[in-house]
Amino acid sequence: MGAERNLVPWQPMSRQLYLPRKLTREHEQIHQMRTEVSNRLHAETHSMLASKTTQRRLQKTLKLYDTQLQAIEEEIKATVEEDPLLSDKVAKVTSIKGVGLLTAATVIAETNGFALFTSQKQLTSYAGYDVVENQSGKRNGRTKISKQGNSHIRRILYMPALHAVRRNVPVFRALYDRLTGKGKKKMVAYVAVQKKLLVLIYTLWKRNEVWQE
Repeated sequence: MGAERNLVPWQPMSRQLYLPRKLTREHEQIHQMRTEVSNRLHAETHSMLASKTTQRRLQKTLKLYDTQLQAIEEEIKATVEEDPLLSDKVAKVTSIKGVGLLTAATVIAETNGFALFTSQKQLTSYAGYDVVENQSGKRNGRTKISKQGNSHIRRILYMPALHAVRRNVPVFRALYDRLTGKGKKKMVAYVAVQKKLLVLIYTLWKRNEVWQE
């Protein structure tokens, strides 16, 4: 394969991107733990024999997680701002409505600044948004995304896609309405919006441009 193809040599991540990747993954893990504790608190509050002491302990745990999440977000911001070039490009990516610093940092860090991507198709496949067909012989099932790629990217784009549609951002709302109008499920439409958001972030990063609605 190495003799046959002109492959791009692998390069390690820079400190400016390696640290945000560590921090965004840590943020994701703590957020998941917070969700678990929040669910436990809800269940305990509505149980037949609710324990006030258990509820207080869970509430303290939630406050601890909230403090940690805020500290990590501040550290991500400080890390990005250390590099003027990175900070400028992140600012252009976050000009997209619904895309905040955490989303931009996650996507950029998980793709190493899109260093080895030369097409949108490569990127969507890496993130697991490529469409696969479920068929065997003469049977044709439903098409779906592969989900074989980077789950961190798919997870972080979920909420921005919801916000973009709910805030009626034209390009994303139009895509959502077009798909649901064709009878597609809402979740399928939201996944399409996530994919479009990812491609838009990639385009702005590569062109070094601000989003023009």
